[in-house]
Amino acid sequence: MARRRGARGGRRPRARHQRRARRRGGAQAGGPRRRAGRRVTVWLGIDVGTSSVKALALADDGTVLARGHAAHPTRRDGDRVEQDPDHWVRGLAAVVAQCAAAGVPDGVAVVGHTPSLVLADAERRPVLPCLTWQDVRAGDEARELARDFPDARALVGTELPWGPSYLPAKLLWAARHAPDALDAARWLLQPKDHVGYVLTGVAATDPWSSKGLCRVDAGARPVGPVLAAAGTDPSLLPPRRDPWSLLGRVDSAGAAASGLPEGVPVAVGWSDALAGMAGIGAFEEPSAFLLTGTSQIAGLTGAEPAGPTPLLTVPATCAPLPICYGPTQAGGAALAWAAALLGREPDDLVALAMTADPAAVPRFLPYLDGERAPLWRPDVRGVLQDLGSAAGPAEVARAVMRGVALSTRHVLSTAAEATGVPAGPVHVGGRSAAQPEWTRVQRETLGRPLVAHREAETAALGAAVLAAAAVTGDALGTCSRRLGGRSGVEHPDRTEIRTGAELYEKYLYDVKAELSRRAPA
Repeated sequence: MARRRGARGGRRPRARHQRRARRRGGAQAGGPRRRAGRRVTVWLGIDVGTSSVKALALADDGTVLARGHAAHPTRRDGDRVEQDPDHWVRGLAAVVAQCAAAGVPDGVAVVGHTPSLVLADAERRPVLPCLTWQDVRAGDEARELARDFPDARALVGTELPWGPSYLPAKLLWAARHAPDALDAARWLLQPKDHVGYVLTGVAATDPWSSKGLCRVDAGARPVGPVLAAAGTDPSLLPPRRDPWSLLGRVDSAGAAASGLPEGVPVAVGWSDALAGMAGIGAFEEPSAFLLTGTSQIAGLTGAEPAGPTPLLTVPATCAPLPICYGPTQAGGAALAWAAALLGREPDDLVALAMTADPAAVPRFLPYLDGERAPLWRPDVRGVLQDLGSAAGPAEVARAVMRGVALSTRHVLSTAAEATGVPAGPVHVGGRSAAQPEWTRVQRETLGRPLVAHREAETAALGAAVLAAAAVTGDALGTCSRRLGGRSGVEHPDRTEIRTGAELYEKYLYDVKAELSRRAPA
């Protein structure tokens, strides 16, 4: 697919939308931010996350000028995990107001959680609650797709699990259980697409975020058999564009909804996972990475698997470098579960885990709600074993942290085996990268050097990188090098390397045992 650059006409509209903001006296009133008489370029990155909308306003040298955060609720009922898209728009307005002191943005990009299905009408309104990536109600539909289309690569252009988390199964469920909503829909969107649509009136997506509904190779054509199975017209799939290209500009309706001035350029945006990779520089050169959060995302950039793999493969048509990666089901979510179980705050539990007696720490599989990569088994469950009377809250907390880290080692090892790329330093981003306790656990489980990126909001950082690339036309790696930052390398010692190998061997044994327990009789 052709790379679309956003530099064309960028300078003149920038001045126009700044003048509009001053005339309107809106959220950015007070004029542009200046340093020593010079106007500071401002990039606003927005992440529609699983639990909240986050924002980072960055200067062009990577200085953080302002931050924003607005939580939104999630409705959970068994396999159903829904969000109201209107809550994201209210969160957007809140974080824009919180970042107003940074000045008028020169560009904005929105990224967000995927795969999460949003049905929107021609008036920018949602017609059905969003079926989030955690929603697995479409189990029957996923099994039907796996039966009818056993060769996903031939259909989609890459390996794609026909799981209930993914868009094809969700769309098929909506066609069967919410046909009126589908009839009222004009567009099939992702959360970041919906927010961009609200801002600009332009509906578009990127090929990777909408994979399964469109192909991921050149042209990003709609996947006709999947859309036909749902009785859906291909015209409901919005145009597919590069995430670092311009979507449009904030219009009057978008300004009223968000507080941003009219005329601000808006990029197409990406999934939060790939934006996080951009935020930690994974497209500057081939790299191993780990993004921490509600779930964990780990893998490699710079190489594609030689054959079939249980991981996701992003081809070079969808990213500056090919990617082999996988999302787990639980990272911070497992720690939150343990904190609630033990009546502690998550941060307190992390600190408590460092006091654990190593000899009394049990073993933990973090499959509380199934597992995604590399198993893709929603039916497996968490396991806490080797639990003795000497184990207390500290030991259980350490076990949970180890289990989360070992699940990412499972993904990293699978990626290395699939691509033939030898193990190297792992770039770590997300909140845990700034927590020495998590770094200690990662050293003793991963057994590899860790490059820490201290900005916790890596997806919002990556969104700012996308905004800069869309407006300036600079390469994504160039923008991330300019805006991002890192703070040194942590090397595991020999004891930690040996401990990690032993823990991982036991972890794989426990995984096989759990899969065996779930095998049909």
